[in-house]
Amino acid sequence: MIYDSHWSDIRSEIRLALARHLNEIGLPCDIVSRLSHRGRLNRASLFLILADPGDTKENRESIVTLAVGLEMIHKASVIRDDVEDRDILRRGLPTELSLMGPAGALALSDVLLAHGLATIFRVKPTAMHQILNTLASMSSGQFHDVHSGIAISDPFDVAERKTGSLLALVFWMGALCSSRSREDRRLLHSIGLQLGTAFQLVNDINNVTRDEGRGKDIRSDLAERRNSSIALLMSRQGAGTDEAPTETDISAAVDQARAEVARRLDEAKALASQLDEPLPVRLHLLINDEATARDFVNDQQALI
Repeated sequence: MIYDSHWSDIRSEIRLALARHLNEIGLPCDIVSRLSHRGRLNRASLFLILADPGDTKENRESIVTLAVGLEMIHKASVIRDDVEDRDILRRGLPTELSLMGPAGALALSDVLLAHGLATIFRVKPTAMHQILNTLASMSSGQFHDVHSGIAISDPFDVAERKTGSLLALVFWMGALCSSRSREDRRLLHSIGLQLGTAFQLVNDINNVTRDEGRGKDIRSDLAERRNSSIALLMSRQGAGTDEAPTETDISAAVDQARAEVARRLDEAKALASQLDEPLPVRLHLLINDEATARDFVNDQQALI
């Protein structure tokens, strides 16, 4: 089943609110249009579904504002990631780096991050400690990703930090805003961590198996000596360290990464079965149905 078959109304609501906030910041119209119309808005949508704001106008406006804050933080990280990766395309579309240059793109990333944090602080200051911990994890993951000389024992640690931690935050904040128990918040944080990490692992796999629409050659992560899960898995087996990896080396690493994706999806499902309150209907299949969960982690357009 398509994981987001009933999300169109939520995405439309978030796009409108995001455009309004970006206009209020004073960003140029072309940038507002790109940021509000591109991408799947999966993180903001998942948060909104979990937060379950209901129809009360004041409460819904507050929750949607928080969704916008989370989306701004996510987009800030994507723009900075493109600069660090020197990516001129993202899923076939020009990145902010290619449109604005490094200085302009980094400045925009800073604006989005600062205003995203300020937006959330105004509405839900009690979430800030968790948000700052998440940013620390994301930045650490990205640092370890781009510095090939750092020894990393867990081949999935970088993926968990740089991508898994943000989806974990999204699930945790959704649980917080829907007044779930402390234990449910812990479980949902873990569920988000598993899903987000699986998502990044699929991205790592795609980098060595197909054209990602980044304007780069296949296997660019390996050529640039990035600490992707595939590179780390090969390194752990002693492959590809001093010479180019063989097809057998790459295939073995891909198989291990795919097995880890399956394990993490199973773990998310097991954690969901322990929740005090059931998942919202729109999320139930995404977590509990294998085909739907795989549809989510394979939707790499959601990285935009």
